[in-house]
Amino acid sequence: MDNLILRYLKFSNRFAKANRVIDICATFATARAVLIFMPNQLVAFGFARKFVPQLISSFPQAKVNFVLRKNFESLMDHKDNYGTIFVADNDVNYFGLPKKNLRQRVLATQHDIVIDLNDDFHLLSTYLCQKSKAALKICLDHVNREPFYNFSFRSQLQRELEEKYRRLVQYLKAFVVARTTDSISA
Repeated sequence: MDNLILRYLKFSNRFAKANRVIDICATFATARAVLIFMPNQLVAFGFARKFVPQLISSFPQAKVNFVLRKNFESLMDHKDNYGTIFVADNDVNYFGLPKKNLRQRVLATQHDIVIDLNDDFHLLSTYLCQKSKAALKICLDHVNREPFYNFSFRSQLQRELEEKYRRLVQYLKAFVVARTTDSISA
C-alpha cells in the first residue's frame, strides 16, 4: 500500500514542481518561519532532540515550529521558545496520510524552510513537506525523498545517526555564518 501511495505522490509532484533556483544563504538569513519534523522513531528522536537548541539558534530571526508524535511530548524540553504541533494516532488516516485537521494545523503558517529529521522515509512528513510552500526543503538523504526535497544532506553510510545530526546542524550553521560574512563584507 505504501508503495502505491509513494508512486502517486511522486506522480503528482512532477506536475506541481516549480523548478526555481534558491539562494540557500539568503533563505537562511531571511527565514521568518521554520518547520522541523522530529523523527518518528524513538531512538532517532532521542538523538535529534539533543540538537534542538542548536537548530533553534540557527534561525535567530525565525519562529521555529516542531512536528512530533503526541506520545513524545514529555521528551521535549519546553524551556526553549518554539511552537509544537503534536500528531496523535487519530490525526493520521488508514493510508498514513494526515487528516484535514492536521494538514490545517501544519500548513496554517507559511514556512520558509522545512527540515525533516527522519532518517528513513516517513510518508506523513514527506507529504506535509510536499504540500508546504517552503522555498527550502531539507532532509537526510534517502532515495524515496529525492523528488520532494530540494536539499538532501548526504553523510557517509557507516556514520551513526547521532553523528549525522551533528554534521547536519554544523552544515546548516555554515550557511548562516556564510550569509553573515557576506553581509559584513558588502
